[in-house]
Amino acid sequence: MNQEHKDKLTAYRELIEKELESALAGEFRVEQAMRYSTLGGGKRIRGILTLEFCRVFGGKIESAVPVAAALEMVQAFSLVHDDLPCMDDDDERRGKPSCHKQFDEATALLAGGALFANALNSVAATAFVPDSIKAKHTVAIISTLSSAVMEMIRGQQLDIQFEASEKKLTEDDIINMYNRKTGALISAACVCGAICAGASDKNLHKARGYGVALGLAFQLADDLLDFAKEKPGKKTYATEFGEKRTKEKAWEYTESAVKIAGSISDGAFLKELVIMLCERKA
Repeated sequence: MNQEHKDKLTAYRELIEKELESALAGEFRVEQAMRYSTLGGGKRIRGILTLEFCRVFGGKIESAVPVAAALEMVQAFSLVHDDLPCMDDDDERRGKPSCHKQFDEATALLAGGALFANALNSVAATAFVPDSIKAKHTVAIISTLSSAVMEMIRGQQLDIQFEASEKKLTEDDIINMYNRKTGALISAACVCGAICAGASDKNLHKARGYGVALGLAFQLADDLLDFAKEKPGKKTYATEFGEKRTKEKAWEYTESAVKIAGSISDGAFLKELVIMLCERKA
């Protein structure tokens, strides 16, 4: 990634982090858990996508910052719940104890729900800010975000079912799960950014298509990173179809996202972003 685009990544992350710090104030134990699980870590990819899609389609980046922060709160909510013993049972997240280990299971469960509620509230509040997102667009963003969360939940349910099943998973099984569990929120981030800009139906379609392709490439790249340290019995594309096929499939989706970015005026950053994420080593 060239220096100009690296600087843009840094600037976007700083905007999102500042907004999150403001949105996650409060001294209740659950609010402490929300901050612990959201601040000071993560790539902020979903929020970055929201800001960039708003920009490329002619919107004001400043108006999209609360929406970008909302996407990151939803992502944090999903990770808090994924780590719970009843789900993936992970004791560590980003090099520190998971929320339920740092606090307790009940607080982690409440923190996840509260993060989703806070995300919706952050988006709704934009409707009352002068010269910001139009009210009808705010409603569309809330609908898009809520639908994505339902898809994430369906994807998690599929993951649980697949882990408990003894049947051999097909490629369609796993891609369908990834589309929901990972791709839905990434796609929603792109679409929400486009909505902030009042984008046309044609451009909303491009944003959605880019997000779907990036979401699948991103998850397959994660599979490759996790391949050597997967828990016994954990079913992923890489464990079911091997590293070589996973790399090939990840690049198929990467190239699809790059092609869509190429059809967007000033889409160079979006091209570089998807390549960087597919090639990442951590």
